[in-house]
Amino acid sequence: MSSNAVTEFGRLILGMTVALACGRPEGVPPPPRPPVAPEAVTERVVDVGGRRLHATVRGSGSPTVVLLSALDAPQDYWNTVTPMMAARTTVVTYDRAGTGKSELGNLPAHAEQLARDLRVLLDSLHTPPPFLLVAHSAGGNVARVFAFKYPETIAGVVLEETQHEENLAGMRKVLTGSDLATFERDLASLFDAPASPRTERDFSSATRDQLRRARPLPHVPFVVLVVAGRGRDMRALFSEAGTERIVALDAELMKSLASSVPDGRLIVVEGSGHNLHVDKPDALLGPVLGMIADIQGRDRDTTARRPLSP
Repeated sequence: MSSNAVTEFGRLILGMTVALACGRPEGVPPPPRPPVAPEAVTERVVDVGGRRLHATVRGSGSPTVVLLSALDAPQDYWNTVTPMMAARTTVVTYDRAGTGKSELGNLPAHAEQLARDLRVLLDSLHTPPPFLLVAHSAGGNVARVFAFKYPETIAGVVLEETQHEENLAGMRKVLTGSDLATFERDLASLFDAPASPRTERDFSSATRDQLRRARPLPHVPFVVLVVAGRGRDMRALFSEAGTERIVALDAELMKSLASSVPDGRLIVVEGSGHNLHVDKPDALLGPVLGMIADIQGRDRDTTARRPLSP
């Protein structure tokens, strides 16, 4: 197998391109979109202590929607969905350490540090909680650790095409014979941390360990979105039976992730690639705009019940 193919499949398992299919489709029609007017846009570069991060704030109001990108993905790839969100509330996009216009700096780039970076960034931007975290792919790792570390700030979490920290260990358990030998030969070494890790990719193993400790997540609205059929291209590397074992493993892991929060939902989307918010933006906007409306409705109800000052 060529080194390019091995790298692509390694990235597949890490969740950096596509992940694996699971669950049954559940249709969730998006709520009606509001008219999209030009929103206020503010760009800033913020020193979070050890590195400077580039961020953009759009719209106004509560909750604050925070968009967390995939590995190495710049914040502007959210442009297919930010106008609709910013028409209703405040939206923050940013480049994580070493991506886009943000510095890598000298701090580690594992999920715990990236979550601390984000908290400092949001405070510096004067974008207060409650936060609605919307994360794509590896951005889901940071979102989950952030929600665990700062549960009192979280109003909801939507994970798009994320991955589970037990995929790698699980593959070693479910693969057998030549499939297991292929995995160990071609993919296992891709998960080893380098001697001097620097980038978010380098810290993947540390992040997986941190995710195992980042439990439970707060009891807030929680949605996991996955693309139907993802992962079956792995038949180019594994046997048909081995591929189906991997798909079944991931199905159980994604169901487990969604059910880790009471009333969490797993939604499987047909006909999209890994960048679901680009290919089928309504599939992401449906749950996100629904959560925004619910949070704002609760805020209005709370305000209405407050007694008037004498």
